[in-house]
Amino acid sequence: MKRTRNISSPREMIQFAAELAPQLRVGDLLLLSGQLGAGKTFLAQSLIKELGVSEQITSPTFVMVKSYSGRVPINHVDAYRLLDLPDPKEALNDLDIDFEPSLTIIEWGEGFDITGQGLHIDIELGADSARTLSIQGSDERWQELRI
Repeated sequence: MKRTRNISSPREMIQFAAELAPQLRVGDLLLLSGQLGAGKTFLAQSLIKELGVSEQITSPTFVMVKSYSGRVPINHVDAYRLLDLPDPKEALNDLDIDFEPSLTIIEWGEGFDITGQGLHIDIELGADSARTLSIQGSDERWQELRI
């Protein structure tokens, strides 16, 4: 499954999160990628809010992983500091994240598809608030995705 979605404002990004969130379930892995300032954290925060988390959602940049209890258990990971390590994927494994009983969202997620069944969302910057989302899921799980 491969789709593209044009986003022209923060409100549209929130709407995208509102469409995607109800379709997510325990065990899913979302891999967000894009350059600095593309909106990875904003999308992750919007998704986490849509999944029923009412507490303040901050970027896990310095702690690397934050966990939340919403409609499902959620792990929010910022893998940026792992990118320069000799084996970034192994470093992610060292964080001891239990993927199976949670929904996991990884910012800077390119190359971190631990399960081989992740939903890849690449955010490309456009003019002003415009973004283009390239959405790709490689297994049957994502064929039914409605966005």
